[in-house]
Amino acid sequence: MTSALLSAALLAAAGCSSSTSTPTTTGAPGSTTTTAPNPLDLPATGSVDGVTLSVTSSPLTGVAGTTTMHVNAQLTGSVTASHLVFQISDAPSAESGRPATTQQVSVSHPGTFSLPTAFHPSKAGNWAITVTYAPTSAKKSKLSVSGLPPKVGLPAPFPQLVTVITAG
Repeated sequence: MTSALLSAALLAAAGCSSSTSTPTTTGAPGSTTTTAPNPLDLPATGSVDGVTLSVTSSPLTGVAGTTTMHVNAQLTGSVTASHLVFQISDAPSAESGRPATTQQVSVSHPGTFSLPTAFHPSKAGNWAITVTYAPTSAKKSKLSVSGLPPKVGLPAPFPQLVTVITAG
């Protein structure tokens, strides 16, 4: 299996997908090397009840006090009246600590939505993003896409949603 196919298979198994990512080709004259897309460049994606939530964030690294984190969430499919809840946390897992910020956007249609207020990490650490699609109807399921590990010591489910901040 080629590295591009192996990467695609790993991304599919992890629940990640992207229809716009293309491999890059580089090489010396007379030779060509093709590399798979970097998984950190792909959106973190999940689906439930006919709705797909794709989340991107930037930057991947930064310096405390000078970095601005940006988060975009794209909703497609059968979007109903709901909220998108954006959370950014430096907790070691989803089961510990509280987010440094929680911000909410009301939505009722497919589209791209952003973190309402810029977030500037004030200390060094791994800052993980979680975006939750929360329908107002009790008959619809919630969907979260997160960079926070579910338990301490486990890897981040979507490492592309973690910004590593160093001291200034």
